[in-house]
Amino acid sequence: MRSSGPFVSLLLGWAVSLGESAPAAESDEAIHHYHDEESGRIVRLDETDPAKVQVQVRFPGDPGFFSLWQGEGAKEGNEVIFSRIIGEDEAPGARYFAKGGGRLEIGFAPDQTEPADEGFIGEYRRLSEDKRLSLAQKELKIAENALSKAQRAWGTSQDPNVKEWNLRWPVLRDRWIHRGQIPTEAAPPPTAPTADEVFALIETTGQAIAFFQQPPPEGVMPIDGSGNYDDGFGGGVTLRARDDGSYRIGFGWQRGDLEAMGSDFSLDLPAAEIKRVRGSDDWTVDYLHPDPEVPQGEVRARIQVKKSGRFLWVRVLDGARYTGPGWADGIYRWAPIPVEG
Repeated sequence: MRSSGPFVSLLLGWAVSLGESAPAAESDEAIHHYHDEESGRIVRLDETDPAKVQVQVRFPGDPGFFSLWQGEGAKEGNEVIFSRIIGEDEAPGARYFAKGGGRLEIGFAPDQTEPADEGFIGEYRRLSEDKRLSLAQKELKIAENALSKAQRAWGTSQDPNVKEWNLRWPVLRDRWIHRGQIPTEAAPPPTAPTADEVFALIETTGQAIAFFQQPPPEGVMPIDGSGNYDDGFGGGVTLRARDDGSYRIGFGWQRGDLEAMGSDFSLDLPAAEIKRVRGSDDWTVDYLHPDPEVPQGEVRARIQVKKSGRFLWVRVLDGARYTGPGWADGIYRWAPIPVEG
């Protein structure tokens, strides 16, 4: 989900993923952060390459949400002259200067005719990493409270689904913020979070808030549960019932901006594997995928699905052959099958 104007929306985040954050670079004297306490805006100035200075302005929004303005320019004397990064056929915007050390001043560069302010002209105070971490942690706490409030709005009828979602949330959140990485060895011992890591957590919490801000699915749901389901994090499940009681289930996902993160796979769930819940339309299945292409002796993927009201709870164990660095695990919300024509 991207905005079409000068702002880059939530999904890009302050740090696209923790796999792309670089603690060594952040400690470099060429990279600085500045803060406007009144508006909450944060400016990141990266002068690693004086001929190609990167400028980011982070605008806070509702809890868990924010926008990014991204610009580029060059060092000219004691100033950086920069403008918005634009698309191929997009008209150039205003040019700005940024100068200062302990305090950063941003204003219009000279020799322009009625330039338009894009919302960040002013003075900013230099941010230490400790202070930036403190600001991020405070914002994360507010976002977490907003997530709890959004969940309560679903009502007590959805308590089982919300409870299960919360049990899975720590793993889901960790997967999302590390989505560019394919683990090849044991994870290192946990360390204190950096500011970039906490901002990544805020981004992910915002996606969770957006999921719960949508009311529970309405409409006439087929007794067999057929429909198109989504998990709010780029994942989707298609479920189609057959006359013999079996299902065709398909998993698809686009976890982030990386092309490699998009994938899908489908399989049949035999009727004999479906365990019906007495007195309801719910069911569970725990099924070893009989993929003929899996070499003999290699562990097959185990597909676990539970239909709970208008939601599917999904786990795929030993499924890296199909998911790669992505994943199909999640709690998916029902929607009707689109009507063609």
